[in-house]
Amino acid sequence: MKPPRLPSPFRNVRSAPNRFSFRSAHVDARAIKWKERREAIEAEVYGHVDGGPRKLRFRGEGSTRTHREGRLASLQRSRRQAMFRSTAILLVLLYAAWAGLQWVETTDFAREFLIPAD
Repeated sequence: MKPPRLPSPFRNVRSAPNRFSFRSAHVDARAIKWKERREAIEAEVYGHVDGGPRKLRFRGEGSTRTHREGRLASLQRSRRQAMFRSTAILLVLLYAAWAGLQWVETTDFAREFLIPAD
């Protein structure tokens, strides 16, 4: 009785002939197919399969001058609040740093850590 043969870690050219498939690094056929499929689906969803122009859609009631001015004022107000908030945070951090420096200058660390002074 013969022992079972283990598969070789080396390729056997006689039982598996050389196969060559060239995949170009520049043109990927799968990417082209996916792109065409995506474009077809987008054209179908947006409704210009026939190549005709798409109808314009407006958000809400439209944009009037007072509406634009209100949005601009709101944007300026929110920016101003953010600037004041940033300034307040900066002032608090500067005060904390100043207070920390004052504490370091007035503290005798030799006495705090019980280090004998020379």
